[in-house]
Amino acid sequence: MLKKRFATPLGSLALAAGVLLAGAMNPAAAQDKSRSLCVYDPIGANGFIYQSFQDYVVQARSWGIKLDMKAYTSEEVAAKDLKAGKCDMAGITGVRAIHFVKFSGSLDMAGGLQTYEQEKKAIQIVSSPKAAEHMQEGPYEVAGVVPLGKAFLFSRDKAWLGSIDQLAGHKIAVMNYDKQASTLANVAGASPVGATIASFGPMFNNGSVDLAYAPSFAYNALELYKGLKPDGGIADFVLGMLSGQIVIRKDEFPDGFGQKSRTWVANNMYASTMRRVRSADKEIPDEKWVHISGERSGNYREMFRNTREDLWDQGWYSHKMQHLLKKIRCDTDPGLAECSLDSEGGAVN
Repeated sequence: MLKKRFATPLGSLALAAGVLLAGAMNPAAAQDKSRSLCVYDPIGANGFIYQSFQDYVVQARSWGIKLDMKAYTSEEVAAKDLKAGKCDMAGITGVRAIHFVKFSGSLDMAGGLQTYEQEKKAIQIVSSPKAAEHMQEGPYEVAGVVPLGKAFLFSRDKAWLGSIDQLAGHKIAVMNYDKQASTLANVAGASPVGATIASFGPMFNNGSVDLAYAPSFAYNALELYKGLKPDGGIADFVLGMLSGQIVIRKDEFPDGFGQKSRTWVANNMYASTMRRVRSADKEIPDEKWVHISGERSGNYREMFRNTREDLWDQGWYSHKMQHLLKKIRCDTDPGLAECSLDSEGGAVN
């Protein structure tokens, strides 16, 4: 069903890659030219995100592309340097990449996907050569996507996770550039407090905010366990799937490089990155999880659907990606109430 839907040029999706032979390269992308790869990793050069790029750098060399890699602990600075031309290529999150290529960045939408199996399917679809045209926007192109894990809601008090109503009035740290997070907070009745990746951990840990959203690796890497003492917890409802995306200034690379890179990343970086992600999930003690099921799960899903509908109307997400993720959710669970609703591009069953 998905394959048929996205078989046309208008509905195609992808994350695939290809460089032309040396003789076909344009002059601006000569093989002996070094290019800068700026990798955002909150831990720096010792972090797993930065380390995961080592094989990519070696592979790029075999394509005739020499990459000079630099670690950034500030994603904002990495994104600014990409825009300013100081970076030819940057590894950033999908939440940030939406400002460069809306289609690919929309993969990280609120409640868009719930399981790693769903995320793998989405990455496969957008990694197919059929999606190449959607992975480019203006001077930028996304040349690879990897999973960075599920985003969860961390709370300084488990009791606040009992129902959506109990979130109302509580302060939640949201990234200044992440419109979906502030919209979601408003739908839940919570009070969004602007933060950066560098500041939200300390804000949560010292009690400046009551809630924060983050992937599992933040529990230890950013020491969010400190803010969970003594009564805090983590809701196991998935707020969204985070991705790492390689954004390039496409004029700095040979024609077809993005296609070749996307295919290689999907085939060679997905599995190793996913192992790291699952390992981080297991690092969180069982007693810290708050299980969200039954009616509570349904309420959370409705809240996320309302948030995505608001952002659909505002044009924040790529409508094409938004409908694709709805189809993936409903292919996995056809019984979801949203599947028959005329929302996010229409009913899918």
